[in-house]
Amino acid sequence: MGRFLIPKYRDEIFLMTKSHARTGEDAKKHLELSLKALKTDQLDLWQIHTIIDPEDVDKRIENGVLDAFLEAKEKGLTRYIGFTGHRSPVTNLHFLKRLEERGLEMDTCQMPLNVLDPSFESFQKNVLPVLLEKEYGVIAMKTMSGGSMMGRRIDTTPEWIKTEMIPDMVRETGISPAELHQYVYALPVSSLVSGCNNLEQLEHNIGVLQNLKKLSESDIQRLEKLVEPYAGLIVENYKRVLS
Repeated sequence: MGRFLIPKYRDEIFLMTKSHARTGEDAKKHLELSLKALKTDQLDLWQIHTIIDPEDVDKRIENGVLDAFLEAKEKGLTRYIGFTGHRSPVTNLHFLKRLEERGLEMDTCQMPLNVLDPSFESFQKNVLPVLLEKEYGVIAMKTMSGGSMMGRRIDTTPEWIKTEMIPDMVRETGISPAELHQYVYALPVSSLVSGCNNLEQLEHNIGVLQNLKKLSESDIQRLEKLVEPYAGLIVENYKRVLS
């Protein structure tokens, strides 16, 4: 990607990447490789990727991952740092608590926000208010549950979920892809990361932004009620129930 973006478009793009490293040394190696591949000496955002559960959070902190990210920002290798988590709001809140214990804050959090989320293990209800209070940048992802809202298997679909068990929620409810995006844009988010498989999807997503419809509170409630029967681990199969 760096071959096409850098240096021609460097000042026009917000360049972000992530590391799933479990140790500080591996995180530093990932950063070095990313900077080299992207042909730049500074990222705009570097994120700790996919925190799994509170134990995973604690181990990564103990093994120096957080310190590696803090050091990278201090050295100017990245402008901002953040974290991503899509498994459980409990995990994201635990990470925020661990940061608070050290008197630290990161800059961003990337997490699932979609029309199904309020009805099951909700990031919107449990994590979003905390992030806003701390003035984090909120990056929404999985607006269409990675495609499983269309009845598809995705990379997080466990084997026990058979393909025929996944409902085509979009077709069955008549909700449109544009409405799925509009719902998330109605939330207090900084950005929406939308996975695109082809140019047609990219152009559609751009069109939603160019012709953005502002949803009313009644619109939001109607959409949430419409999809509520589909809430749970089948469609949002990337989530885990943690107590």
